[in-house]
Amino acid sequence: MKFAAGKISATLAAVGALWIAAGPAAQAAPITMRVAHAMPASHSYQTWVENFRKELERLAPGRVDVKIFPNAQLGKETEYIEGIKLGTIDGAVMGRHGQIDQRLEVLNLPMIYKGDAHVDAVLRSGSPLQQRIDNIMLEKGFKVLGWGELGFRYITTRDKPIRKAEDLKGVDIRVPNVEPWLVAFRAWGANPTPMDFAELYSALQQGVVTAQENPPEIIYTSKFYEVQKQLSLTEHANIPSQFVLSKAYFDKLPEDLKGPIMEAARISRDAQVAATREANAKLVAELEKAGMTVIRDVDKDSFRAGAQEAYAKYEKQIGKDLIEAVQNAK
Repeated sequence: MKFAAGKISATLAAVGALWIAAGPAAQAAPITMRVAHAMPASHSYQTWVENFRKELERLAPGRVDVKIFPNAQLGKETEYIEGIKLGTIDGAVMGRHGQIDQRLEVLNLPMIYKGDAHVDAVLRSGSPLQQRIDNIMLEKGFKVLGWGELGFRYITTRDKPIRKAEDLKGVDIRVPNVEPWLVAFRAWGANPTPMDFAELYSALQQGVVTAQENPPEIIYTSKFYEVQKQLSLTEHANIPSQFVLSKAYFDKLPEDLKGPIMEAARISRDAQVAATREANAKLVAELEKAGMTVIRDVDKDSFRAGAQEAYAKYEKQIGKDLIEAVQNAK
């Protein structure tokens, strides 16, 4: 049976047209990236991921559909660790690096940082130390897109200003249940009391504890200025957050997408850090306006001896060389 040449040409042209119409559309379907965080949509975590999405769309238009799930829609931070490993979510912004690997508790040690520039040298300089830290995460299945910031933590008290470590002697202070911190606060002479954050305001109000410590944003939004009158800028700790993707997810991405993703991550990370630092500086002023006395002349060096006790106790789990590398980063 023979077909007319014209009919064959028309048929081939029609098939070709369908292929041209359908092919690019199928190929252009964006890759979905599901990113979770446990904070409300008003938090800087949300802004961080939104900025990442915007920058990635600019660098790789239509290639990735970043879906954001705030407010613990996909569970708590501890559940993100398992979810990323299982592939039920692709990424998250969280602060649970110590749970991922004990060596990363080095980033949470009291008095380990000497200021913003030191934090940047450890986590945002691209140095061999940062690569070592990122590789610890990678070994456990987490690709770090960026280390973010919540800010240095300050001590507030009902009435006693804290200018040096000795001023904490006998002070009943609520701290998170972070063992190195308990060791350090005891060394400073305080009576550290771990308790759920939800109970903290009433505990301060009733005098169960007379002091607490947190970054400025939490002190302000929790209205601790109503029950605490002294704000001492101790800068005794700075727990970083991190934006991570599943290593398995990242490895499967097209090679030409990885560069734009990392560039969008860098830009959005830097914006998050800058915005957080600016906001915290303004909030210290707001807390002062709200009636708190701000103690700026804190002898930070007086806290270092007590912190060293925590370093010594956790040296085996973290590694002495890693502690020293973080301390000496420039």
